[in-house]
Amino acid sequence: MTSEPAPEPPPVDVTATHVAATVLGPQAVLEVCARAALILLGGALVLYVGYLALERPTAHDTVDAESAAIIVALMYGVHLAALFALGWPGGMVTAHLMRRHTSERRHVAAFGVTGAVLGAAVLLTIGSAGPASVWAVVGGVSAGGARAWTGHARHRRAARRSTHPAAT
Repeated sequence: MTSEPAPEPPPVDVTATHVAATVLGPQAVLEVCARAALILLGGALVLYVGYLALERPTAHDTVDAESAAIIVALMYGVHLAALFALGWPGGMVTAHLMRRHTSERRHVAAFGVTGAVLGAAVLLTIGSAGPASVWAVVGGVSAGGARAWTGHARHRRAARRSTHPAAT
């Protein structure tokens, strides 16, 4: 009686992992939007803490710490409204247009450009060119960063599923 060696696990199919990790469909784009909301929240917190550290507001200042917190919270709320009203549909269109491209960098760049254009468009429609450039940068960084983060997380989850013993 000779025993045969235990079978080796099947090799990881990189193309299957890529297909499973793509950012397509409403749920995947919503995942990008949720991560963009977290990036925007991080930016809002940095603005608030930076204001407190640099200005050291007192209760007698025109803009004290509480007023600054309300302003930052309102700004965050406006950004969230724009993100879900424009970013989610814009992300759906971008994901659909990029569905045949396999380059993760191109996807990230496309989402970044979409975020920048939509960010600027919000304020250009009301004639605010100066702030529009700021919103373009915020939109581009948050959308591109969120798409990179989502792609990385989805690739990691797909690789974990394809190599996990329970997946076979």
